[in-house]
Amino acid sequence: MSGMHQPVTQKPLDNAADSAPVLHVIDFEDVALSREGAKLVVEGARAIVRQFMPAADHENLTPAQAIALFIDQVFWEEGSGGLIMCADMPGTSLCLPVPKGHWTVRDDLGQVQ
Repeated sequence: MSGMHQPVTQKPLDNAADSAPVLHVIDFEDVALSREGAKLVVEGARAIVRQFMPAADHENLTPAQAIALFIDQVFWEEGSGGLIMCADMPGTSLCLPVPKGHWTVRDDLGQVQ
């Protein structure tokens, strides 16, 4: 069990701001989710619907409806490469992390003007 103890000489954590995530706003239309990423979004949306809209049928929530719930704010997290999708609810924002590898920037964006 001695491996659980940290040495006294270990440097204490620096300012917490140094480890704050660096987020970049990304347009939800530029995002493509993998099948696993879409499943995560559906599971997250069902949980939100159960909590905030208990009369709604959360079990029959379509992937399109689930994704539409999380497009209020979308961020790319620089450190992890993950995506953070947020739903604005009354008085709060609920955000769902999508790990790197379960999303990508769509490559069929067409001409940008």
